[in-house]
Amino acid sequence: QLNKKGHEVTVYERSDRIGGLMMYGVPNMKADKFDVVQRRVEIMRQEGIRFICGNAGNIGGVQAGLTGDSLGVGPSAQQLLDENEAVLLAVGATVGRDMQSVSGRELQGIHMAMDYLTGNTKALLDGGVVDKGWRRWWGTGRTDPSEPAPIDAQRKCVVVI
Repeated sequence: QLNKKGHEVTVYERSDRIGGLMMYGVPNMKADKFDVVQRRVEIMRQEGIRFICGNAGNIGGVQAGLTGDSLGVGPSAQQLLDENEAVLLAVGATVGRDMQSVSGRELQGIHMAMDYLTGNTKALLDGGVVDKGWRRWWGTGRTDPSEPAPIDAQRKCVVVI
């Protein structure tokens, strides 16, 4: 609505794609990422909203690369305040609430939904392959054999609580 009133709108997103929880926290069977999320993002882009993703969209954060070098940083919060008439801060839930007090939580094969959903969705969007060779290196395009294999639900009975 702001851009329709003549304001310039820029959205900063630390993830590699716009969409937040709708993109990475909602199962693909519940909300199609191309037909729903990507389509809406493209409409907003055509309306003039500017999107900055990844390291450049990580406000005040530095992300270390595999060799320990800095992969980049987005603007600081102070820079945003200094360079804009108004700033809206909206934070998301990228870390699930681990319920350690639930009996059986420590058993093998019990995973946090966000660990599975984020990795699985990213792999599907990056090429449609979710197999044992895929690794969770968001945005770098690299793999690291020391990282654990992704959570694989293929041919398993999955119960969601």
